[in-house]
Amino acid sequence: MFINFWYAAALGSEVTAEKPIKVKMLGQNFALFRDSKGVARCVSDICIHRCASLAGGKVKGDCVECPYHGWQFDGNGACTRIPSMGVNAKIPARAKIDGYPTEERYGLVFAFLGDLPEGERPPLPEIPEWGQEGWRCINLEYSWKAGWERSIEAALDPAHAEFVHTGMKFAGADEEYQIPSDLDHIKEEWGTTLHAALNTVALPQRAELGNADISAVKPAAMETKVTSKFIGPNHTVTRIQFSDTDQVCQYMWETPVDEFNVAKHLVSVRSIIISPDYDKSFNQRNLFVAEEDRVIVEDVDPMIFPESNTKEVFVPADTQLGEYRRYIKQWQARGWRIDSKQVDENKGRVAYAIPSPARREGHNFPLDSVPLISGDKKSANVA
Repeated sequence: MFINFWYAAALGSEVTAEKPIKVKMLGQNFALFRDSKGVARCVSDICIHRCASLAGGKVKGDCVECPYHGWQFDGNGACTRIPSMGVNAKIPARAKIDGYPTEERYGLVFAFLGDLPEGERPPLPEIPEWGQEGWRCINLEYSWKAGWERSIEAALDPAHAEFVHTGMKFAGADEEYQIPSDLDHIKEEWGTTLHAALNTVALPQRAELGNADISAVKPAAMETKVTSKFIGPNHTVTRIQFSDTDQVCQYMWETPVDEFNVAKHLVSVRSIIISPDYDKSFNQRNLFVAEEDRVIVEDVDPMIFPESNTKEVFVPADTQLGEYRRYIKQWQARGWRIDSKQVDENKGRVAYAIPSPARREGHNFPLDSVPLISGDKKSANVA
């Protein structure tokens, strides 16, 4: 798992000024709440007084209040009140927790979990169709008991659909099946984009998926344009273009809960049957496809990538997966990968926090920063 990237934390509708919520990301717990201006805030969940869960407390104005002794912390992590010290007491300088930058877009609250200054942070990927005429965008939340890297690879793999997704093509019965060896693959600063034109059969009608019948957009076998993209370690884009006007695009943010569980935050975008009356059925369709992937990915062993690609056999169809692993190694070389083994060894003994930008400006944070795997600056350039 990696610090210094944007992570989808929760649906915006789940974060309120009534009560904080607890969200686990990157193996650590966070408290999310809205301040008096309605801004979504994200702070480390552990109160640095006696280590109570702040998410079990209350929202008081711009602060979250600890349920144990009433200490209050604002969205930047500063302690603003210690009741036992009296009304005008001077707050100790060490009385602070980590607070994280947030952005609210696409129905989601995103948190930047890392210590990079603003000008050095990877971008929060955009959805250009959001709010545009002729497009419908809907949210879907679900989770897998799977390694997040393996989950990402399932989204980037052009060869698996033939055998995993019933109705996508010939379910392994096409003797002429082949992935083109000359895939159009573009390397970018924070990821890669792959363009492919794949031969696919007609879309079947599926009564069990409700009224979202899109079989009419592809009533016969045809060449379908597919774009697959990853940005950072946790965001993928899959665009299926049946024609210039008929498209479906899946923007997926995968948030590691820990190394073996992943929360999946999908923004599904379509130019087909855009009436809201069809949203439920389209999400039924999305869950149907996701379930076909889940039963495969949750059974992959090992869940963690092998340290060397020589432990698995790669073929030309795996080009983007190989690039994804190369970028992962580069981000690890920057010293951004959490040492999960050490965290697990100290579970229940040491309280950790993901380092926030404030740690670069000040010291004396009571909680230890999560241990990171040592980087190699000579190998840290992904360009």
